Amino acid sequence: PVRSITNNLPLRLKANPMPRDIRRFPATLSFGVAFLLALVFAGFTNHVWEDYYITYRSSKNLATGHGLVFNVGDRLHTFTSPLGVLLPALASLLTGNTSDRWALWIFRLASLSAFASGATLLIGLARRLAYPAIAVLLLAALLLLDAKSLDFSINGMETGFLLMFLAATLWAHLTPGPHQWQYLGAAWAGLMWTRPDSFIYIGLLGAGVWVCHDSARTGGDRKHLLRQFSLAAVLTACLYGPWLLWAQWYYGTPIPHTIVAKAAQAGNQALPRLLAGIWRLPLLIWQGKTSVEGAFLPSYYTMPSWPAWVIPWSRALGTLASLAWILPGVRRETRVVSLGFYGGMAYLSFVPYYAFPWYFPAPAWLGYLALAGLAAQAWEASGHLRGMLRTPLRALVAGGALLAGLGAGCLAIGVARQVRAQQIYIEDGNRHVIGDWLRTHAQPGDSVFLEPLGYIGYYSGLKTYDWPGMSSRELVAARFLVGSDWGSLIRYLQPTWLVLRPDGVGDLPNFAPMLSANNYELVREFSQAEELKNISVPGKKLLEFDSRFRLYHLAHPTRHDTEGLEIASPFPSSIRSIEGRLVRLVHAPGSLIMDVPEGKTRVTGAYGFPPEAYAGSHPTDGAKFNIYWSDGTHRIELHSRHLDPAGSPADRPLQQYRLELPPTRPGTRVRLTFETDPAGNANQDWTCWTGPEFQR
Repeated sequence: PVRSITNNLPLRLKANPMPRDIRRFPATLSFGVAFLLALVFAGFTNHVWEDYYITYRSSKNLATGHGLVFNVGDRLHTFTSPLGVLLPALASLLTGNTSDRWALWIFRLASLSAFASGATLLIGLARRLAYPAIAVLLLAALLLLDAKSLDFSINGMETGFLLMFLAATLWAHLTPGPHQWQYLGAAWAGLMWTRPDSFIYIGLLGAGVWVCHDSARTGGDRKHLLRQFSLAAVLTACLYGPWLLWAQWYYGTPIPHTIVAKAAQAGNQALPRLLAGIWRLPLLIWQGKTSVEGAFLPSYYTMPSWPAWVIPWSRALGTLASLAWILPGVRRETRVVSLGFYGGMAYLSFVPYYAFPWYFPAPAWLGYLALAGLAAQAWEASGHLRGMLRTPLRALVAGGALLAGLGAGCLAIGVARQVRAQQIYIEDGNRHVIGDWLRTHAQPGDSVFLEPLGYIGYYSGLKTYDWPGMSSRELVAARFLVGSDWGSLIRYLQPTWLVLRPDGVGDLPNFAPMLSANNYELVREFSQAEELKNISVPGKKLLEFDSRFRLYHLAHPTRHDTEGLEIASPFPSSIRSIEGRLVRLVHAPGSLIMDVPEGKTRVTGAYGFPPEAYAGSHPTDGAKFNIYWSDGTHRIELHSRHLDPAGSPADRPLQQYRLELPPTRPGTRVRLTFETDPAGNANQDWTCWTGPEFQR
């Protein structure tokens, strides 16, 4: 394939041909250096990312004959990358399903080989585009020393393969010939097999090539280019389509549940945010209102304890990379990758509810290519200058390249030290231990609510209710019924165990004091805080954030369901008569959930407090009453009212409501949630609801 691509290059790029063995040597050197750097990083850190074990639980189930599922018997699409789940399953099979450690290393070696191949392709592309040596060296340094690219290519994520197929896509775009559509289609299919959201980069790079089209370089007009894209798309569909068809048959949908869970968290404001911010991206970079700086910085860099210079350094790189496509006189390939970087960072800045660090290596590589392209043109331009201007310009380019490379190298060393400590103290020393403890002490049928799903979920083997619900269809469904508040979710789902961080608002007494006082008991704390006091590494705040976890166990139920009614409350409910009407008492915070009969368009009823709640020396300080409508994909507030019967006599009688219900499609399950929350403390917060009456 290399010989075929070389023969189809434009004549201008084939100047000064080299003997075949000399051409091969730099590619071999690039691959060897990249592979060795990644291998050293892996050996030094032994880092295994949390999300690897989320995926590997499904991989191991597949390899052991239980199907490609997270929970045996539950066909839920709990992973994002098809390659990221199938290759570890194959690796486990190669070990006879006897060694998770060697399965990881088999996958790790394949991934870092892919990383090295991608870097080699792009370095080779820069050489074929006749970049001067300083630009090629700058590109090599930025690609091979990028901290997140190294880390996520060895820590169990699919990033190495993503970068390889991204590099192959760029190579195919910039090397036209009779087989271009085949290379392009194969590269696109590889991207989709690696991450289904890769269509964003496929579209951005394709659009960039279209907008920056140069017929002298491609050998055809835009009509020819469109034909190449169409043929490539057909090939991509043939190569990737079977997975979509299989996923539709096996899971009932080709859309991963991980995307469903994260989309529910992002809400419906993503598009307005994107439209409002995309045109102001370069200005917002220096205000800290984008994710651009994160492309070149360590994972979760926003936690302090990294050197002060990293923020301006990364913002300067991001500004140059994002503006290159609009600068006059910039070469075509630089415009293409700069536009791809701009679009990718606009997406990550304004669409996801949080730009997770493994999203960044792909746009970062596009940014590095843009920076190398600018350096190449600046260096070449200096060669046409005479007199005193030539030396200062070359010194500026060389100095900028040196600073960029040194910055990347310093961060790579710092990240290696950080993630080595993270693996020792947090992953192996804390989360793995918690998972093993739960496996030993939990009973069959137990479940656990947690946010860090990977290690604890894999090693415990329990049914998991993870935030934001990547492994649990129940948690995502619950969010449309009771909202995203953790206290409400725990009351409704009633997990057997809770694993929570005790610092800040994330611990049970802080976000759900009634559950802490009445329903869950603290079992033990797992902590590495004392051990971390004795180490000094960059990014230590991230380790401290995960250094302590508290484990809670369900002592008294939070669910008190009756026929046709789901009741979640710290205490059991009861029925009594108030003002001559039967009402159901439920202590706030609490919720009542029921189905809406099909075809009903109105609902009426009443709510309030029993008299004893606002009598005596310690009366209620009030509560907020809410009614929500949900069809499983939307949650709409129909009614909200705050009552303070102790302070306002008008709030003491039962309050009436009459509501119009949103229209729904026939056959859709529609539910109403009647919810009460304390106004301040929960003393005497017994609230009541009459049975709703539905009308057409």
